[in-house]
Order: sequence, then structure tokens, then C-alpha cells
Amino acid sequence: MKNPDVAARLNEIAALMEFDGEPFFKIKAYQRAARSVEDCETPMRELLAAGTLGELPGVGKAIAQKIADIERTGTCMYLDELRAKFPPTILELLGVSGIGAKTAVALYRELAITGLADLKAAVEDGSIVRLRRLGPKSVENLKAALGRPSPRTRRVRLGDAWPIAQSIVQALADSGRAESVMVAGSARRMEPTVGGLDIVCTSADPANAIAFFLQLPAAERVTARGDTTATIWAEPGIAVDLRVVPRECFGNLLQHFTGSKEHNIKLREFALRQGKSVSEYGITDAKTGAVVRSSDEHGVYAALGLTYIPPELRTGLDEIELARAHALPELIALDDIRGDLHAHTTWSDGTRSIEEMARGAAALGREYLSISDHSAGRAVANGLSVQRLREQVREIRAASDRFGVRLLCSSEVDIRADGSLDFPDDVLAQLDVVVASVHSAFKRTKEQQTQRLVRAIRNPFVNILGHPTGALIEQRAGYEFESDVVFAAAASSGTALEINASPARLDLSAPLARRAAEIGCMLSINTDAHSIGTLGDIFYGVGTARKAGLSKTAVLNSRPVEELLAFVQRKRHEP
Repeated sequence: MKNPDVAARLNEIAALMEFDGEPFFKIKAYQRAARSVEDCETPMRELLAAGTLGELPGVGKAIAQKIADIERTGTCMYLDELRAKFPPTILELLGVSGIGAKTAVALYRELAITGLADLKAAVEDGSIVRLRRLGPKSVENLKAALGRPSPRTRRVRLGDAWPIAQSIVQALADSGRAESVMVAGSARRMEPTVGGLDIVCTSADPANAIAFFLQLPAAERVTARGDTTATIWAEPGIAVDLRVVPRECFGNLLQHFTGSKEHNIKLREFALRQGKSVSEYGITDAKTGAVVRSSDEHGVYAALGLTYIPPELRTGLDEIELARAHALPELIALDDIRGDLHAHTTWSDGTRSIEEMARGAAALGREYLSISDHSAGRAVANGLSVQRLREQVREIRAASDRFGVRLLCSSEVDIRADGSLDFPDDVLAQLDVVVASVHSAFKRTKEQQTQRLVRAIRNPFVNILGHPTGALIEQRAGYEFESDVVFAAAASSGTALEINASPARLDLSAPLARRAAEIGCMLSINTDAHSIGTLGDIFYGVGTARKAGLSKTAVLNSRPVEELLAFVQRKRHEP
């Protein structure tokens, strides 16, 4: 089995343990083990063969045995026992936005709700109000959540879809049966989620390219096949369309299928004012009937008198007006990122040591890496006490520059409900960079959350507000706050706002990051990496920043380390 599949079984055990009334610490043990398995770059079968499975953080002897059984058979005795205790639909409750484990357990025990159908019926007939932990607002939120698409039609996170797209693109390109293979659609625009994948290519033999595509290992089943188009269904439950197009209009088709719908509508309207019509097959002059086709997208936009518009900006906002005025921003690029200011190690809930994370960052060409393990308030994440933080600082100082990357001392400090911080100022003063984040008390009012964030931002030792909204894509909407008030406080105090590059977060989102930059905020693109592999997630953060229209001057960690540290010191010494 693949590591994510093994991790999914461990998470299922943890979820069912909630319903079974098992102690909190046991449930967390399985959740932590699941995270270690998912973050591990080595397949479980190889660790089992080498006898090193027990070295994974959070994997003790008992859980290791269950992993071995799952790897061998797809399940284990304990999971089977838990499954036998509950209706097979019980875990559907946890897939509903706004329903956490405790609420799901209460629904089951108090109202005998065993799945999505029961839940919808209870909401419709009003019996849901008998659950005391759900107030009127929670019930309204639940109604809204149930009105959204079901999990079967849920969009796939970009971070799950992009590797699939790239593997297919690479396979087609390496086959020699297709040329100019490109991802199009919402994935190319770096949308946080995608409904499907679109791949466009050219080929001297379209039928041969289609046949190769349909035989790829990623193809679980074929759902459509034509002379120049085909569709497969691939893991993790996503449709992939391939279109083989003539070389002379490849640019036109790629532009059309990259979208977005709003961008393409505005582009067509812009062309009509020039007496031209735009389609995926070319740009036609209404008077002469002449058709301009282009083998690349630059030619498409040039034919309309526009500067080339990068895919991430094709949102239907102001990009066409800016392109007409040749005023599009020079977007930040992946190579502009010099360092990562938010990463975790085995000192808290990461899966790799300081040395391993440093070597991983160096291999990616990073100039600096900030070790930002959790503070004491995150007990479930093995947060550091003041004493442990001081010990870690000494280790980081001793190791800095030994592994090809400058190591910085940091902490991801919890912002408490009142806006105070988990560590006192005299402790924070010993760190190079401080990331402050909210991990609790999400249900406070918008006004309370705004005050909470502003107080934390104004602390002279807070340099970055981590994952500012607390949202988890397709799982949690995050907490509410007055964004303009918080952004203005960040801009005036010299506090950067994070674009958390984890595909589960992408927080700030592109629209909010764009607004923050308009108000004058500095942004910082960080991975929040808990493993070596997730250090590469910076790609998704850069994509989000490009979608927000950010240039590298707006991004803190595009700067040399000396400028970064000067940014920190300015805030500490301002009156």
C-alpha cells in the first residue's frame, strides 16, 4: 500500500476511537503516527523490511504492528473490530464542514444519527436542535454546509492534483508520442482546488498519443475516448482530460483551456471592440475573415495588442486592462525565494531532525531556514517549554552554516485567546524570527478575533503572523476577523503576513494576499514543513503569491538574510 493509504487507515482508527470513547492521548497517538507515515518519503514496506519502522516519530511497537498488518492486508484486527461496532456510514459525519469529532460523537450518542442521511433528516425536521452543543448559528452553518456539494463531488486540493498532472505530462513527453505537453485549466492557474485536470499537447499521431495516455498506470478506468480527446479517472478521485491539438493553434487552445471563464469572457469582449472574435482555434477579423493562429500563448495576446498575461492572473479582474496598458506586475518566481521562515523538526511535531531539515533546505537551494517549532501551548504537538526552547537554540546556533544553509532560531508561538503570547518577551528576544499563530478558540466573535490578532501583531517581537485565517481547504473555513483592520495593523507595525504554502492551507488566500499588499503589508511565503518532502511545497505558496499579483519586493523571504534580520530589528527598536 502507498503511505497515504496506510495513513488513512490510521486516521480511520483514530476517528472510530472517538466514537468508542477511547482516551484523548490514545487517539492523538494514532493521529500523530498517521502524520508521520504520510510525511515519510520511504514506503512503509521498505521500513518494515529494514526493521526501522519504529524510528518514525509517534510509531511505537503496538502501532508498528498494526501498520505491518495494514501494509500486508489493507486492514488490521483492531480496525476491523472498531468497524464492526458502528454503522458503516458513521464517518460521513466527519466529512461535513463544521462538525468536529466531539460534535459527531454527540450526534451519534444523543440523537442516534449514524450518517449523512440521518443528519440531513434531523436538520430538515428540526430535531437537530435537541443537541445542546449546537446553537442557532451552528445549526444555520450546518444547513449551509449540507447544501454544498457532497464529498463525492468535492474538488481536489491543488497539492494532491498537481503531482498527478506532472507525472502524466512527464510520461507523455518522455514517450515520444506527444510534444508541447502542458497542464491547462484551474491547476495551471494555481487555484487552491481543482474539479479536474486538463492536459493539452500536440502530436504527429494523435491516435497513438491517446492510446498511450489510456494505458498509463494512473488510469483507474477510461471514461471517454475519441480521435483527439480522452478522459481517464485517476487517484485520488479526479478526472483527467487529454486534448491533442494541431501545432499551429496550440497557443490558442492552451489559452482557451487555461481560462478562467471570467477571463475568457472579458478577452472576447475586448476583442469584439476591435472587430475580432476569439476562439480556441484562432482570432478572426470580422471584416476580412482572416484568422490568426498561434503556436504559443504570447502570440495570442500580442495579436490583441496585449502584454502576455501569466496564467495565475487570468481571473477576470483587472488583468486585461493592465495588459493593455503594459502595466502588469513582474510576478515573483520560485527562484526568487531565498529562505523558508516556518519549519518544524522532531523537537515538536516534525518528522525530521534539525540536521535533516537543514540538508533538505540546502538541497533545494535555500540560503536560510528558520526552525519554528511549536510553543508549550501546543501540547498535542509536543510544544517546547522555555527550557527546551533554550536547549534547541543552543543546538541551532552550534549547527548553523554546517549543512550548507544558514539556520535561524525561531518559534511558532501560540496566540492565546486574549492576544497574549505563549512565551514572554524576554524569551522571544533571544530568537532571530518569531512566527505567531492561532491554533485555538476559533469560535470567538469577529470583534474578539480582530482584537486578538491586532494585540499579537503589535508585540514588538512578532515578525510574522502565521496562517492568518486558520482555514483548512475543504475542511475548515477558519475564524472571522476584520481583515482590513488586521492588515492595517500589520502594515503599520512592520509585521509580515504569511502565505502558508502547505496545500492544506494556502493561507493567506490569493484574494486576501492581494488585499494585504494593497494596504501595504509585507508577505512571507513559508512551507510550515514538517518533513523534508514538504519543504518543496513552497511551489504552491509562490503560485498563490503570483495569483495575488505579488512581485518579489513584497515578499520578505525573497531578501538576503541580512535584510531579513534588519526587518526584524527595525520593529524591535521602533519606539
